[in-house]
Amino acid sequence: MVNTGGLALAVMAAGAAMLAWSRAALRVPRAGAARPGLPWLAVGALAAAGGLLVLGWRQAQGMPGLLGSRLGRLVMAAALVMLLAAGCAAWLRRRLASVPDGERPAWQRLEAMLTAALALLALVFGAAIWQLPGEAMAIDRWPFAWRYDPDLPVSPLSWRRLWAALAQTAGAAALLLAAPAASGRWRLACLAAAAALALAADWPRPQMLWTEANRSSYLRSPLPFSDANLLQGGRLYQAHCAACHGAAADGRGERAAALALWPSVLGPALFENRLEGDLHWRIAAGGRAPAGRPAMPAFGQTLDTQQIWQVLDYLRLRAYGTDGGAGMPAVPAPVVALDCRDGRAARLSGLRGLPLRVLAYAPQAPEEPQDPRLLSVALTRGGTSRPDADCVAAGADAWDAYALAAGVPPDELAGAQFMVDRRGWLRARRLPGAAPAWTSADNVCGPAGRMEDTTARGLGELLLAMDRAPVAIPDIRRPE
Repeated sequence: MVNTGGLALAVMAAGAAMLAWSRAALRVPRAGAARPGLPWLAVGALAAAGGLLVLGWRQAQGMPGLLGSRLGRLVMAAALVMLLAAGCAAWLRRRLASVPDGERPAWQRLEAMLTAALALLALVFGAAIWQLPGEAMAIDRWPFAWRYDPDLPVSPLSWRRLWAALAQTAGAAALLLAAPAASGRWRLACLAAAAALALAADWPRPQMLWTEANRSSYLRSPLPFSDANLLQGGRLYQAHCAACHGAAADGRGERAAALALWPSVLGPALFENRLEGDLHWRIAAGGRAPAGRPAMPAFGQTLDTQQIWQVLDYLRLRAYGTDGGAGMPAVPAPVVALDCRDGRAARLSGLRGLPLRVLAYAPQAPEEPQDPRLLSVALTRGGTSRPDADCVAAGADAWDAYALAAGVPPDELAGAQFMVDRRGWLRARRLPGAAPAWTSADNVCGPAGRMEDTTARGLGELLLAMDRAPVAIPDIRRPE
């Protein structure tokens, strides 16, 4: 994946090339040596615009990131500068064909100065991209009322209508571009045919291809995925949501039977089928039953934005605990306070870059042997004895947060283990009381998501699998 530094260098390199072209064009005398070619400028600027859009697409995680994040908007602005340079070069080349020889140097100097101004603007955009913080990749707004949903079933008929409408529109655009080059009645014929094709395009209704969206659809929680935030989210959920959705988020709250619609089960399927931003908006804005009666009150006046994210992060970790995250987006490992014997970190997030094994320490059980390929973090829940581990998390909140990740009550967590990759994502777990096996939501534990080999050899295979298949989601959460 291209990082923001590489993307900034690409923008600045394109701007520097344009600046070099403009300087060379200004240095050539009015007569004698040939000037730098306008076609080369147009083709180079077009190629630069396309390359920047491709790199920005990869870095910003697709179209939502290009349109909705600060990084994406800067990339699109830089690409627009390149397109303007290409358009100006193409227009001037066409214009020079009808300009007397004596006037050409003035037009060429104008193009060189305009290209220099656009080059400087590109350099400014490149410098701005270079200085962007990590959270600039976060999508802060979505500008459309619809969005593409790969899980939305679309009929073949709708696809055929879409491709036919696109073909007609492309034909109309081609005729419009060709009209200025035609003369007399042929120009009118091109314009008339373009209008006819555009009007005849039979576009399918948006509901047939896209799903409804709002400006916050692609928002993601910016909060640290810490034990304090997760447990605060649990307390807020119990205070404001459990009466309808149930204390266990199973949709069986004490008020459920009296509601117009039965409350949703807030489990793994919720996060598999809905974007975090859509869920945040639904909690803040509320919902309505088909008959117009209120189905869920709007909590936007009761809970602030941070509190809603805390509730969603709590529900997300709880859903992971239900079945190990199958079908869900990746879940971070809860960040907890640490006491490391070499003093290398005070929080779990300070160990990024290293694979971790988080163990819920059981005093009566034999301790796991240390493995030099990873760091071990022991959860002790305030115990007095220190286990043989690289770091210890003694807080009760840390223990309770990982009990949510295991899907067990806190009193049954002892003996559980979790594998955390180098970027801080939960990748596998071993639950207490079950047949000893590592399980995962993806294939790091094998095609079936289960690895029976819990020896050092199996652990090595698991570590290699995590490194071969890293989680591609960018980390946009605020540092603690």
